[in-house]
Amino acid sequence: MSRIPMLMQVGLLACCIAAIPVLAQTVGPDQRPPPSGFSAQPQGRAGRFIQRFRAANTTGDGHLTLAQAEAAHMPMIARNFAAIDEQHKGYVTLQDIRAWRQQMRAQRGIGAADSSGGAADSGGSGNADSGGNGNADSE
Repeated sequence: MSRIPMLMQVGLLACCIAAIPVLAQTVGPDQRPPPSGFSAQPQGRAGRFIQRFRAANTTGDGHLTLAQAEAAHMPMIARNFAAIDEQHKGYVTLQDIRAWRQQMRAQRGIGAADSSGGAADSGGSGNADSGGNGNADSE
């Protein structure tokens, strides 16, 4: 009779040991899902910008600070940080940058109907807009 409880204990111990690797897994900054409205594998110039944004955002929270933009050599974002951060939060998001880019394009008379998905910015800044699909410009 003492044999059955011992077998149950050994089985339970084996199950616990087998579960340790599963329980030890954590979600790192590179494994977090992309912000809503953005594809997991961004493409083109806008995709490269998103990848640079994610790399610069060392906290992985989707909030890019001025110091992070400067450290990542993102001069267009750093120079225009105050204008992009209209709500004075101390950080900008991809959505903030996209809204600012659309505003700048509208002021220059570059139509929102531009669906080229990465056409060069005619304002001479060397940036591109993705045509309003949720991606931001490239520096």
